[in-house]
Amino acid sequence: MATLPIRIKQNVRDHFTSADTPLKAATTKVEGLLGYPIFLDPEWVMLWKTLQEFFPDNSTFVPGIVSIVITWCEAFNSWLEDDKNQEQVDGLLESMKSRARLEIVLEISEKSSRPITAWRADKVVFVIALPKTQLQQAHYILAGFAEDLLSLSTDPDNEPPKPATARINREVPEETGDWATLDSPAIAPLQVVGPAKVEEYDSLPHISTLQRPEELTQKPPYWLVVRQEGRGRVVVEASHSPSLSCLEEYLRRWCRGNVNQASRPPVVEIRVLESSFGLGLMNDTLTMEATRGREVNAMLVLVFVESVLGYSQVNTSVSGGAVWQFKRTKGFK
Repeated sequence: MATLPIRIKQNVRDHFTSADTPLKAATTKVEGLLGYPIFLDPEWVMLWKTLQEFFPDNSTFVPGIVSIVITWCEAFNSWLEDDKNQEQVDGLLESMKSRARLEIVLEISEKSSRPITAWRADKVVFVIALPKTQLQQAHYILAGFAEDLLSLSTDPDNEPPKPATARINREVPEETGDWATLDSPAIAPLQVVGPAKVEEYDSLPHISTLQRPEELTQKPPYWLVVRQEGRGRVVVEASHSPSLSCLEEYLRRWCRGNVNQASRPPVVEIRVLESSFGLGLMNDTLTMEATRGREVNAMLVLVFVESVLGYSQVNTSVSGGAVWQFKRTKGFK
């Protein structure tokens, strides 16, 4: 792993090789149901080189891959425990006797838009093919894996495409080298009993796979709340920091000066407050307070939010002051 960033090496240690991880708990459960140990040795350098453009924050790369494997384990456990699959499970166990273990191989899919899985009977391995996309929601991946496992022998379109690069297998013959080519995949004779059924429920994501707050809030939907507090104070709270910065610049440019003072200070004091979350600079609150003898209202802010920023009002209430809530579902560049 000499060519991997330090953060990825640390995450491999903390999320993959450590004995006290969610991945270890997930694979242990599979081993208990299956009666065979799991062997998984990803080629991290190859995976990173191929997928790094989809993980701008490299701290989410290994946790993201690990979360996919954990989701696969959940789908595989459900498949094993389903009584309707007893005959197929018995066939799988019989085919694994020669290796006495369950091997999982991670590949790159050139065509699929989601992670997919298939059983390669000729190699006696389960393949998880990773798409060249950003990490998707766990419930979507789980449903896809469940469908793949239920239709291994009936829907060849669910097979992972021929990998652009192959896996590292410690047991391949010397003439093939360290890189094994998985050509002409054979699907195990696992017969599906009855129609494919996918349970419809959501799974919470693993926290380690999520982006930092300053990156997460760059994606829509964007939320913005304007609150009028009396006649001399307006508060704007926004999930999208650039929207707040744009509003701040506009208000500062056009705020009147106090003609009664030689320095002509603004008649409204505008402050931007930093968020309490994240690592980078992210502002989430703007306050407007009128100087003594002046008033300030939210009218200009409301017009700017809707006509310039393109937010749509979703709620209005009057409780301890007027409150306007806005939402924008289209992202900014």
